[in-house]
Amino acid sequence: MELPKRIVYSRVIFSTGIVLLASLCGLFLYETYQQNVSTTVVDHAALINQKLDKVYVSVSELESEVRGYLLSRKHQNPNTMQAGSDTDKLFAEIDSLNTNEALGADLKTLKGLVHTSRTAADSVLVYAASVKAPSEPYVLTVLGRGTERLRLIRQQIDRMQRIGAEESRARGIEAKTHTILATLIGVAASIFSVVVFVLAFYFIDQELKRSQQYVDEMKSLNDKIAQINTALQQANNNLTILNNELETKNFQLERYAREISSFTHITSHDMQEPLRKIEFFISVILEKEEQNLSAEGKRVLGKVTQSVLRMRKLFLSMLEFSLTNTADNNVEEIDLNEVLKATLETLKIYIRDSNANIESDNLPRVRGVRYQFVQLFENLLSNAIKFRRKDVLPEVYISCETVNGSDVQKKGLRADTFYYRINFKDNGTGFDPVYSEKIFEIFQRLVPRTDTFGVGIGLTISRKIAENHRGILVAESKPNQGSTFSLYIPAEILS
Repeated sequence: MELPKRIVYSRVIFSTGIVLLASLCGLFLYETYQQNVSTTVVDHAALINQKLDKVYVSVSELESEVRGYLLSRKHQNPNTMQAGSDTDKLFAEIDSLNTNEALGADLKTLKGLVHTSRTAADSVLVYAASVKAPSEPYVLTVLGRGTERLRLIRQQIDRMQRIGAEESRARGIEAKTHTILATLIGVAASIFSVVVFVLAFYFIDQELKRSQQYVDEMKSLNDKIAQINTALQQANNNLTILNNELETKNFQLERYAREISSFTHITSHDMQEPLRKIEFFISVILEKEEQNLSAEGKRVLGKVTQSVLRMRKLFLSMLEFSLTNTADNNVEEIDLNEVLKATLETLKIYIRDSNANIESDNLPRVRGVRYQFVQLFENLLSNAIKFRRKDVLPEVYISCETVNGSDVQKKGLRADTFYYRINFKDNGTGFDPVYSEKIFEIFQRLVPRTDTFGVGIGLTISRKIAENHRGILVAESKPNQGSTFSLYIPAEILS
């Protein structure tokens, strides 16, 4: 007998909940363990710093005793063996607590300095015991060397304590992070457990209610056989209707899926075929019937030709935008000077006809998709020439500088990353600053729609290319004062 769907659903939800809850518990235990590890490292760092201070105190006291012995001879001969035993014990304890390799290397250096200090103290005491009164120059030399040894030991201990403090701070942050994560995971596990058990209870309760309803209906079945048969017949009819509707909807969904899957192909190929035929028929009319056409007919035919050209531009622009959104693995090292050279060659006739003057600083090398950068440069330079002021020769100056993301503070830039800021500054018509974002929206223009100014997707594609390369493209402008388009690209170190 097939189980009711509600029971099946409740079992699936309950089993899934158990698995996910176990996973959350495992994550909670892991984060708790990591928090304990970080806390232990912080505690050990504090203990190491204390013991390093004790090492310095021990060495300093030994040095003081040696000085007192040399200067007064009234003190007891210093016990260098005991001082050495104390410092060795402290070093052993530090070794047992330390897990930092850098600190271990510094600890070996400190041991050498302390050993040198103790050896020097032994030599001084042996010499002092062999003479009645050491000479003043000798005493001063011994005191000076002792002071220098203490200074070196203090410097080494300070360095080690700084390393320990840095590690302690880092581990402290890790401990706080793991504590927060463990708390969040614990809360999430609790909430998820409640949700899972509530859903399971709901499905089971609903099934029990349905079962009780079936029992009540069975009790009165003998008295209502006719009504039940009629109801069953009606239910069968309704079910048939619903099945037919479901089959129809499934067929429609399959058809929609096929239509969506072929949309890109249609846009790039099939939808352009009628345009080619229209262009062909227009050329036939102009070739064979041009003399028979009225002025109005020629004007209308010209409008049709312009509309066809505009539609072709629109299809190609949509295809370009679609390709820009797709993943591309052709990432390579690119010299932007070569990209600029290729762009100028492509726009050579356009630049010559407009008498445009384009100058550029030396541009950097970046990693990216070459053809996308060529497309970006073409869009920005052609726009700079296209939107020029009347009776003013177009000029474009391309400059480059390296900036820190934290200094620029623009949305989309990381504060811990350096960027190349490549500015495309022109002397064109410019635009009101309130439209500095609108111009990057698809099919948006700030001028009346004409074939001369394209379909309004070039800057949208350019910004998308910048975002594909983990950068941004922004614009600044004022009416009749030109525009500056700034391209920010991560400044990676290239070989």
